[in-house]
Amino acid sequence: MFDAQIHFDFQPTADLVDVSDAVSWLLSALRMNGQICGKEWPIVRRDSGCAAYVLLPAEDALSPDHHNVYVRQIIAERLPQAGLSEPRITILGEDLDGDDSCPCGTPPSYVLYTTYICLESPVRCGGCFLPIPLYALPKTNNDEYSDVISWQSNYQSCDALQMGCQVLERAATRELSRVESTLSQEGLRICREWEASTGVPFYYYLYRYGARSWARELARLCPVCGGSWRLEEPWHLFDFKCDQCRLLS
Repeated sequence: MFDAQIHFDFQPTADLVDVSDAVSWLLSALRMNGQICGKEWPIVRRDSGCAAYVLLPAEDALSPDHHNVYVRQIIAERLPQAGLSEPRITILGEDLDGDDSCPCGTPPSYVLYTTYICLESPVRCGGCFLPIPLYALPKTNNDEYSDVISWQSNYQSCDALQMGCQVLERAATRELSRVESTLSQEGLRICREWEASTGVPFYYYLYRYGARSWARELARLCPVCGGSWRLEEPWHLFDFKCDQCRLLS
């Protein structure tokens, strides 16, 4: 991942509330298009303008080639109405805490996977297991990825609760680990739609908290088809993989 500055010049007569709203609209649209990561971006007043500091999934993430209709519309209409110039992008450098993006030209498979501390895209390459920018995949909801980002936000909220071990731990763990949960069903729907549009296998990760015994854990079967899914050797982070049901654990 890369850190970047998005700079905007604005007219002296510009209303600062309008300026802030317009910049926030653009950042939200970029997020929903998978071009920036995270949920919070500092916006700083600078001389005759302002700058937002964002995290990018790849160095070229803010290229106009990746813009969707909403990003283009905000740049063409909303920014000028608020007295703002077109944004100027400065890549500040690689983020020390972030993963590189997937270098594979054609991933052999995909995995929908995130955790409560992940800022990266929730889609991983089945070959190298590095994150894939969302804009590299077909749009999922009205020319953006709002349903995928909503799923990721919900997953991370549940993961944070079960890691906290105090409030709603059991309820959150059920959402993460049971295939019939609302969270898992939404994730599986996203996987099925992406597999249909890409023609590439798309796997869903089921969280596993633990087991009563090692023997019972080794004998665990796929929760959908009831078939054997334990791997002889781990596949990336996963010890269980059902190719028929596209499940990992």
